[in-house]
Amino acid sequence: MNKLNISLSYQQLASLIDHGHLCAADLQCLDKETKQALWQMCLIHCQQRIHCKNVVCQPQTKVSDVV
Repeated sequence: MNKLNISLSYQQLASLIDHGHLCAADLQCLDKETKQALWQMCLIHCQQRIHCKNVVCQPQTKVSDVV
């Protein structure tokens, strides 16, 4: 199984994105309303992380580099 269909509250998803644990680009919206809400969430939370130096924000960083 390559994909899971799950449900998260807006607050839970925003928190995961805000803390850099999840990238909105990794998500596939299943309806128009969700896509619009995710887009708005990105405008708010991703913009705040644009200059983040946290290791989890750096896509080229490997887990072996962190440990």
